[in-house]
Amino acid sequence: MRSAPLCVLRETPTNRYSVNIVAALIQQAGLPWVVARSEAEVVRLAGEAGRAFGLYSFMTPDLPLVRAEIAALRPRLPGVRWLAGGPHPTADPEGTLATGFDHVVVGEAERVLGPFLQGGDGPSVIRDPDGGPPDLDPHPARVVGRPGPVEITRGCRGGCRFCSVGRRRVRHRGLPAVVAAARALVAEGRRVIRFVTPDALAYGGSLEAVAGLLSALRGVGIEPVLGAFPSEVRPERVTPEAVTLLQAHCHNRTLVIGGQSGSDRVLRFLGRGHTVADVVQAAAHAQKGGLRPHVDLIFGIPGETPEEQAATVELAQLLQREHGARVHAHYFHPLPGTPLWGADPAPLEPETRAFLGRAERAGTLDGDWRRQVALARNLREWAERGWIRAKSTSRPNVLTS
Repeated sequence: MRSAPLCVLRETPTNRYSVNIVAALIQQAGLPWVVARSEAEVVRLAGEAGRAFGLYSFMTPDLPLVRAEIAALRPRLPGVRWLAGGPHPTADPEGTLATGFDHVVVGEAERVLGPFLQGGDGPSVIRDPDGGPPDLDPHPARVVGRPGPVEITRGCRGGCRFCSVGRRRVRHRGLPAVVAAARALVAEGRRVIRFVTPDALAYGGSLEAVAGLLSALRGVGIEPVLGAFPSEVRPERVTPEAVTLLQAHCHNRTLVIGGQSGSDRVLRFLGRGHTVADVVQAAAHAQKGGLRPHVDLIFGIPGETPEEQAATVELAQLLQREHGARVHAHYFHPLPGTPLWGADPAPLEPETRAFLGRAERAGTLDGDWRRQVALARNLREWAERGWIRAKSTSRPNVLTS
């Protein structure tokens, strides 16, 4: 009887959390797996196995790395089948296949990855016809033996134009399943545990459900980090009661708030569903309740005016001055699979760039905005080269009054 092919999961600094989930699904399917942390490790592990799948989960900024590796690996490992999944392959399956992958998993993999790997053959594009499981609980939240956060909520009702998650059905992992995953981490010697959720205060649909979650986690010896990376909160959910709850039960002393813009017109265009005043009020509630606000802001939204960009700078300054906030600055970069793919970022005004530099030096601002300025240029170049084949859904300037 032939042994099952080895699943070699390529781990990078940006996909460790994804690898945890993929490994758990492979393990649930009863297949052998290993993690490769470099191209050389892929060659060694897959070469020793003879029969193998090479699995890559990646985001769009990692496209050059992945392209280079697959181009180098395919000739050296002719017996390996190459499989891609994650945000970028989901948004651009055609371009991903052209990169050199044999198969692409589009969307959620819980019900399709294991059967495909067990069968050893299938279509080039693999997808769950229902878009994913209606219930997360039968599927593992993590793999044993690897540190990382526990996913408690998947999906978002927002559908913000810059986000690749889009408007998708919201599913909460049940409290017993979350607690079981937490117990396993405690057994592995971990106490401070983080959670993946697009809206930390939305768990279970009410603040009472969040309170039940935090109480149950404390009961099994967990010090939860909720509302800080890799989760955040929507500003309109930040109430004095919510802050008191988080401050009493959570390990984090900061609260990450999705603010995004200092212009109500821009916020409406993005589909955020909150106002600038909501952002300021959220920061005030956080500060008063003992949590330092850490506010996400995006500069360069397509079509924003210089005055609206200046308003976002003014919002950042107000938050820093009056509420002790730290700002997490982003420069808009259009990602495939989002409604703004193909849109042109607004340029950074000299005054904006000067503010960002000063605030960085003062220690009141962080974020990858410098790298994202270059990434925005690279994305257009990659599309022109044909590296990205996803269709554009935006006009060059899409924000109108």
